[in-house]
Amino acid sequence: MTTMKTNAIRRPPLLKWFAFQAVVVVLMGALFWIKSPVAAYSALVGGLIFLLPNVYFALKAFRYTGARAAKQIMDSFYKGEAGKLILCAVLFAIAFKSIKPIDVSALFLTFAIMLVTNWLTPAVMGGKTQHS
Repeated sequence: MTTMKTNAIRRPPLLKWFAFQAVVVVLMGALFWIKSPVAAYSALVGGLIFLLPNVYFALKAFRYTGARAAKQIMDSFYKGEAGKLILCAVLFAIAFKSIKPIDVSALFLTFAIMLVTNWLTPAVMGGKTQHS
């Protein structure tokens, strides 16, 4: 009996990746606690400003699968990316407007570290994908 092998593109293990990134955010907050409580919560805010828009993007971008849904996949990626950028800008504005005092360096450094973490997460967590 022959078995059919599928070459379908599988979704990345997003839940595991976001859990790993959330741990990094908490660790950044703990490290900044050494400096001050303000730096600690500023670091947590910077991490959340990174994570929340990326979760939104993932929910939008990976909604569709399969070659027949190519147009919907492209549309959802574009909409997800646009929404992610807008959400990120809005969250930064809210943070600077409503959080007083805030440690700007802790906020931006954590955001920057999360960018690098996002690039490295697939390698650290393994590049395996999940079945739909």
